Amino acid sequence: MLFKDKLYDFHPAIIPITAEKTFLNIAYASDTRQRLDIYLPAGKKRFPVIVDIYGGGLLRGQKSSEKLNPSLRFLSDGFAVISLDYRLNRQYESQFPNQIDDIRAALQYLIAHAQQYQLDTHNITLIGESSGAQLAVLAAATFSKKYTLGTWADTLTNQNFPAIASVIGLYGPYQVDQFTRQFQELNIQPQFQETGTAQSFEGIMLHDHAPASVPDLVAQSNPATYFSKDMPPLMLIAGKKDPVVPYLQSVQLADSYRQVTGHQITTHWVDNGVHGPKDYDNTTIHASKLAFIQKYQKP
Repeated sequence: MLFKDKLYDFHPAIIPITAEKTFLNIAYASDTRQRLDIYLPAGKKRFPVIVDIYGGGLLRGQKSSEKLNPSLRFLSDGFAVISLDYRLNRQYESQFPNQIDDIRAALQYLIAHAQQYQLDTHNITLIGESSGAQLAVLAAATFSKKYTLGTWADTLTNQNFPAIASVIGLYGPYQVDQFTRQFQELNIQPQFQETGTAQSFEGIMLHDHAPASVPDLVAQSNPATYFSKDMPPLMLIAGKKDPVVPYLQSVQLADSYRQVTGHQITTHWVDNGVHGPKDYDNTTIHASKLAFIQKYQKP
């Protein structure tokens, strides 16, 4: 079965008892996919913010699914946790990269309502997994460069670019025309036979083109294209046995980040890690993420 034809089976997140307050299905813009959920810990202060962006090849997914569980751990560390939906490819003509507009609109909404929801929006961390990692890093890179990537300007209330304190990407696709070569280098058989073709999730993202045939669109979707010295601190996590997205995607992005920004980067490669949250939802990786975020928090 092709990735694009797999049915989506929603499993809800396990909401911990540390979620003192919840605000669900908040509209941050006009489309029915532009909704978000807010989870707050106990307390009356403003909380630093984790914005979680799920993956699904930009073809499926839903806020507050089980993919949110790793980020919900941050409630016990005193963070607000946000889960947002965004518009999916194939639901809208030539959708990508308009998901970046959705993230920007959601952040603008949170900033405008920071007092209402007790949010410290000077300390926003984006965390994404799989294609959500691509969106998270791409958003951080373009926002820091003051570059408008999406084309659906009606989702935006103004021309401000939200400030991102830090960003974490887990096993994301970044330079998507390199999948085939990297899988061969790693001696890994891709899980999906259509990898590298127009029918793959990455090909659909590139408006139904095989990645090798559209270098301009590949560059547009690659966060490294927009790296600058203003890019926020970045942490990349990936598994060396991943058969969906080769972990060399993250290695290559880390190299680009060092070269362009001149900044250090935090990386965590899991020797036997594959694709999906299971291999990355543990106390060791959570502690690493927490230490990284706290290192770059603003007073």
